[in-house]
Amino acid sequence: MFINNFLDDLKNLLGQNYCFFCGLIEEIVCPTCFKKLLLDSKIRFESNVPVLSLTQNNETIARMIVNHKDFGLSNLKEPFSDFIALGLKYFSKHEKVYVVNVPSSFQSIQKRGLDPISIMTEIACKKAGQRFIYKRNLLTSYENRKDQAGLNFDQRNKNMKNVFRSDLVATKPVIIVDDLITTGASLRESIRALRQIENQVRACVVVAAN
Repeated sequence: MFINNFLDDLKNLLGQNYCFFCGLIEEIVCPTCFKKLLLDSKIRFESNVPVLSLTQNNETIARMIVNHKDFGLSNLKEPFSDFIALGLKYFSKHEKVYVVNVPSSFQSIQKRGLDPISIMTEIACKKAGQRFIYKRNLLTSYENRKDQAGLNFDQRNKNMKNVFRSDLVATKPVIIVDDLITTGASLRESIRALRQIENQVRACVVVAAN
């Protein structure tokens, strides 16, 4: 009995959540730190589309994104989806919109066994409300490409050229979601592919900008 109780307690400790910024127990990003991070939110433009970056040059957030994507730390999807949901609401103007995430490469999905950004985006839509309609197949990847990590600006642009395709004409404005923006190559290619068949791209929302 003692051994069983000990193992249960140990599992609880290993699974315990705490704020990555202030250490508050039971919160991955506590409400106070969440608000502080949002003070650095900025809007930039890619292909004349507003891009809301909810955090800026934050090493802790960047590490959290990597840990979530590459090491499967599933508890991190909750704070990220909270950030995304807030960004979606900012741009929705109280009307129904379609939401799509930047497609992950085939190699990264095979390597990880899942597609973290699509999971976060779908959860964010549910948190944001019924007017946010997640459209997974609105934007697809049809060319093999390298992982963007480690590539410079020119290499990223070349790597992303004409790799996405949209075969559906959305009847509502579209918001594009991504977790991390560095050069903006993935977002520009997403915008190009959607606009090519006259989809209306309202805005882009990203968790972090480097």
